Amino acid sequence: MIILTPPPFNEYELLDSGNGYRLERFGANIVARPDASCVWKQAQPENQWEQANAYLKKQADGKSVWHKSMFKEEWFFKIPPFNKTAKHSIVASLRLATSAKNIGAFPESVSHWPWIAKRLATRKNANILNLFGYTGLTTLFMANLGANVCHVDASKPSVEWAKRNQDLSKLNDAAIRWIVDDCTKFVHREVKRGMVYDGIIMDPPAFGRDTKGNVFEFEKRIGDLLELCQKVLSPRPLFFVFNGYSMGYSSTVLANLLNDYYPEREIEHGELHLREVNEMRTLPCSIFARF
Repeated sequence: MIILTPPPFNEYELLDSGNGYRLERFGANIVARPDASCVWKQAQPENQWEQANAYLKKQADGKSVWHKSMFKEEWFFKIPPFNKTAKHSIVASLRLATSAKNIGAFPESVSHWPWIAKRLATRKNANILNLFGYTGLTTLFMANLGANVCHVDASKPSVEWAKRNQDLSKLNDAAIRWIVDDCTKFVHREVKRGMVYDGIIMDPPAFGRDTKGNVFEFEKRIGDLLELCQKVLSPRPLFFVFNGYSMGYSSTVLANLLNDYYPEREIEHGELHLREVNEMRTLPCSIFARF
């Protein structure tokens, strides 16, 4: 098992973690939000945490509410290209949902970007399929390197958010197909159409529901989806990246699943972490397997 952390960049810092929370700086705002894995003690004193511009706290009635102080509502998050061939930095619009901790970016996912960039450099105009693509930061990163990307997510608001990030990143001419659809159903149609992709990224939830009420349950649906992906992946693929959040599994589970469909591939697996600014600790965020 390997542990990956993103390259350091000016717009993001994990300032501290512990007591069920993480303290992060995204661009101009410092945010404190819950993270159940942070069972250790906070390194910084509580008064440092109280200086957060936004703090998601649970109230006496059990509801979570954002407390905001000196909060900059015009809030953008810029990720540098990490590659000489990239034309632009990726810019994301971040938002505080009413009671949710997700704000529109998963900085740990940037850990994959240098690895992906090396493989995209070997094939011009590669066709890449990004399933469960959320707000599109990895999609924009790949398109910025010249890839043709098909971005699929069942959430229309997430895809609209991704398009907004495309505007902010000045990548309106990039070769991106934005698709609002159930990922399994979409890939099934791509098989019928004879589509072939040079690389696939998927980030399925443990449980999800689209706007039509269709349910995605990881244990019940992942086998069908991987089998369909096998049929649309090029015989000479550049990569397959399989991420997993909030599943309670070891990364070995994802590696074993990939091995069922790609037994000839050398699959590596591990965890995506964020490193605190003092470099004393890392925060595990998700598991992955890839080849």
